[in-house]
Amino acid sequence: MSSHEKHVQTARSYRAGVIDDNAIVTINIKWLLQLVVLVSGLVYGYYRIETRIKNLENGILSANTEIRNLLTKHELAEAESIAALQEELKFYQKLNPWKKK
Repeated sequence: MSSHEKHVQTARSYRAGVIDDNAIVTINIKWLLQLVVLVSGLVYGYYRIETRIKNLENGILSANTEIRNLLTKHELAEAESIAALQEELKFYQKLNPWKKK
């Protein structure tokens, strides 16, 4: 057979030119489309996972900030309550006539 063999066309395929005397590249369009869909799906899935992780990280940072704010608020309230109880204790100690000196 010569180098110009009869070209057999297959359905949905593209036959590229001769790269070498013995090598011919044939691309099946169906497989190419499946590969494009697969790669697109993987990229989209990676994007969604990455976005979800970023949202979770932001949520954790927000929750930590809120926890710190609430903790500070409760510590201040507790300090005020302790100070009020100490003042009340001093008042009752002054009223106690049986207090040892």
